[in-house]
Amino acid sequence: MKLYTPREIRGSWYFKSNKYGYDYDIAPYPEILSDLKKVLSVLIESKMLLPRFLQGKDGELIYKNVEDLVTLIEADNFLYKCFVFGIKGDTTIYTEQGEEIHSEIFSLVGFRTFQQDFALSTKSDIWLPMAFDENSDSFVWNLERYKLNYYRLPAVLKKINDILGWENESLMSREFNERGSLQIGYDLFLSPETIISEYNENPNPDFNLNEYLLKMG
Repeated sequence: MKLYTPREIRGSWYFKSNKYGYDYDIAPYPEILSDLKKVLSVLIESKMLLPRFLQGKDGELIYKNVEDLVTLIEADNFLYKCFVFGIKGDTTIYTEQGEEIHSEIFSLVGFRTFQQDFALSTKSDIWLPMAFDENSDSFVWNLERYKLNYYRLPAVLKKINDILGWENESLMSREFNERGSLQIGYDLFLSPETIISEYNENPNPDFNLNEYLLKMG
């Protein structure tokens, strides 16, 4: 089954702390290595993001563990030379046939070196019951992968938020994104308008529409 990856961002979650102001002079801030290790440990352990490329550095990241990875990131005084960077890589997706590896569907973006501030974003429809096929300009059902993977997204976001311990009310906001996707706290949905319309056009007996709508509150 094809993996649908839109060009638009489906969801983006911002992790922020008010501990430091907008001050380039403190880059890198004192806890940056500890914060990086916490975030990367959760991402790698969950297989949500297996880092391969670091924005601002050439070549693929080759490492055995989180300690190796952080050492690569801070090599050549990288954290002293840049104010913001991102990390791209692979994500393991579960299917009924086993695991699949896909690239650049989940990323760490805008990690600031002078402030506790970064985002995790996804361009994939893997977390949604229907995926948008840009070739046919229509939604198609994505239930197999959705049922096996959707829970992973909020679980990882919550774990990272908990382990960082930052005061971050913005994570629990309600935000509309591209192509009818809706963030509610850690969760990502197709908006009520989108899923109701698409379900009415192409109903699926294996999908409980009312239960899905109730989850949105």
